Amino acid sequence: MLARTTVQVVVLAAIATIVALANLADVASKPLEGDSAMYGTIAKTIAATGEWRRLTFNGEPYFNKPPLHFWSNALVLLLLPPTGVSVALVPSLLGVVDTLVLYALCRATLVGSETAFFAGLVFLTTPEVVHWGRGVRLETLLTLWMLLGLWAAYRSVARPSAVLWLGMAAAGGWLTKGPQGLLPLAVAPVLWFRAGVLWARLGSRWMLGALGVCLGVIVAWAVLRSVEPGFVRTYFGSQVMEVLLVGGWFERGPFWYVGKLLRTYWPWLPLAGGGLVLLWRQRDERLGAWLWIACTVVIFFVISAAAVKKGRYLFQLYPALAVAAGVALAALTRRVPRLPTIVAAGAFAGAAVVLVFAGSGSVRPHVPDALATARMLDPAATVLLSHDAQHGRPDVGKILGFHAPVLLATCRADCVAETAARAGLTQIVVRRQEAPGVAAAVRGVIVHRNDTLAIVGVDVPGEGVRQR
Repeated sequence: MLARTTVQVVVLAAIATIVALANLADVASKPLEGDSAMYGTIAKTIAATGEWRRLTFNGEPYFNKPPLHFWSNALVLLLLPPTGVSVALVPSLLGVVDTLVLYALCRATLVGSETAFFAGLVFLTTPEVVHWGRGVRLETLLTLWMLLGLWAAYRSVARPSAVLWLGMAAAGGWLTKGPQGLLPLAVAPVLWFRAGVLWARLGSRWMLGALGVCLGVIVAWAVLRSVEPGFVRTYFGSQVMEVLLVGGWFERGPFWYVGKLLRTYWPWLPLAGGGLVLLWRQRDERLGAWLWIACTVVIFFVISAAAVKKGRYLFQLYPALAVAAGVALAALTRRVPRLPTIVAAGAFAGAAVVLVFAGSGSVRPHVPDALATARMLDPAATVLLSHDAQHGRPDVGKILGFHAPVLLATCRADCVAETAARAGLTQIVVRRQEAPGVAAAVRGVIVHRNDTLAIVGVDVPGEGVRQR
């Protein structure tokens, strides 16, 4: 039965859905924190204010990422209340879509349904894919654009018009996570050169259209945001140039990703290596072999050459490694005919384990304090966040921003100027140790305090401070 396309698709969709449900169960059982909470806060702000052009986080401009991921979550929040499940819904569902698109792309580029089926199973059971697909992250949306770009690159060898789709996919990838979205553009020339159509494609009107679409989208977005002070320096300076060339505090050697794969890419690492060898042997027979070899080499070279190296940057490499492992497993199936059933059963079991243990794990001590503080905030008040509460350690600004009943605004200094400019009840969330100083500066009173945070209420004439 597993040789049938319909059965393969159903099995992959079922396992991917279990993994997606595990992610939703995880965010439903634990409070959002870290980047997931920050991304959720940005989407919540868009939905609440209707401001789609300027991304803000707790009242401060957010320049680190392009807007597409936040827009998609904001659309959901126009229909659903802002909870961990609602902001994780799109990233989780995109994990299912990624698996099915990878299956379809593998079927289109390589011979045999077994390879595509195994590729989907390997992708779903890669521990790092499960890890980085959790929460409210950009990786699943970026992977979708990358797979669509690879598909367009492959089709463009025979159909020049597909080059235009390649440009659209690159634009979507850039609007998701910046330069990483352009990687399919680096794979396409390898296929064109191999097929002898490199110069024909580079000089075609479709290439001009693709460049026009891609550059037009990127430039239009950059121009719209460049009117905001600090955007060019923060995004193109820190987020792009420093990641590619400088490195900063994340400096790691050129072979760091090799060590990362040796530590984490199990049990699939030996099979992926063997599959790459088999793909290399097929390079003269199948253009699809060149696609996956080029994808592996280009992505690995680019992320290894960049100055900043992070584990999640490997996420875009995992589809290609999954295909390579699928090639090896398909070859082994000739000797072990029941192998597809064994691997599928193991994938179901692994996904079930992930679902059962979703939400487990310890919560850091400052998280309950931040949640308790958020619950104490008055929904009718103007709520300010001290600069230290927003940017200091431990990181509570992200938790407060998402779980607070109102949108927060971050003070530039001691909150005196911001408080004077507000009318009505104002509450200021501060670090515990700075509460007395802030209360004295704004002539307020401390209305709530725990081991991490405090709330200072400002006594507005005629209204008083409402204590809860």
